[in-house]
Amino acid sequence: MRAFCLAMTTLLILSFARAQSIADQKETVAFVFGTTHPLNRDKTVIKDPLGHRAELKGALGTGFFVGYPDVRLTPRLYGYFVTAKHVLRDFDGTFLPSIRLRINVNDTSADPAFDFLDLPVTDSKGNLLWLHSGNDADDVVATPIAVDQSKFAMKVIPLDMFVDDATLKTSAVEEGDSLYFIGLMAQYYGAKRNFPVIRRGTLALMTDEKIATPTGEQQAFIAELQSWPGNSGSPVFLSLGGLRGSSLMLGQKLNLLGILAGGFLNELPFDLVTGAQQVSLGNDASVGVSYIVPAMRITELLKSGPAQAERELGIWRMMHATQRRR
Repeated sequence: MRAFCLAMTTLLILSFARAQSIADQKETVAFVFGTTHPLNRDKTVIKDPLGHRAELKGALGTGFFVGYPDVRLTPRLYGYFVTAKHVLRDFDGTFLPSIRLRINVNDTSADPAFDFLDLPVTDSKGNLLWLHSGNDADDVVATPIAVDQSKFAMKVIPLDMFVDDATLKTSAVEEGDSLYFIGLMAQYYGAKRNFPVIRRGTLALMTDEKIATPTGEQQAFIAELQSWPGNSGSPVFLSLGGLRGSSLMLGQKLNLLGILAGGFLNELPFDLVTGAQQVSLGNDASVGVSYIVPAMRITELLKSGPAQAERELGIWRMMHATQRRR
């Protein structure tokens, strides 16, 4: 894994707020905005009438806030922002220099009732600053983040809400289980305030094999869940209430299944009979099935050596600052 070096080391200490209702979960989501540079079909740069490289400014996708527990901060949490890695890429595949998070503010009478928070993405050499696995296929990234909770209306998803291998077994998770995601709809996300869209579906396929996705082969859940540009990076929640195997769970129990990363097109791979070459037949129509990067991949990132080193430094700075104020 590439060494993690965040140019703007930040710390977020949050009161424990379990986002169990949909109203709470909508406040865990932020919309990702940025500036990208479109390409022609032949991958050449598109230029404006003055010969400058064309730029597009707008919504890129979705992300959400996660709280990592630390005994030194009990009952508080160390904060991260998580999204799909491809959300941070430009059209040519390079990572963007920075992004902007659009987050609702507590003052609902404000016009607009949202504000932006700038986050660096790469250093001066174009190296990704966010936590990542180092494997291009793994479509998940995270970064520590500081948010002024007196200003912004936001909550976090704590790690104990994450689906893990034990949850899959003890809760008898299987195909057909209900799920939904919360994210940005590019066609309308609110003029004066963020309005996330909620789309429901079912868990369609579980496998211990890696699945071929646009970023490469990776572990993923398959869901009967339609997704469109702007939805990438959205949190996907799994409902574990009701009859689970031979046990009955009263009430509603929701867990984070993972990150919505993308959908599948109507393309079928075939091997040519006369050679080793592979071809695809079909078209660009969506088949209404999406893939989800498991929440376990986020946990692995946040428990990695680089993440632990950054937390130690951040917490040390926080405690040192507190002692100096005394």
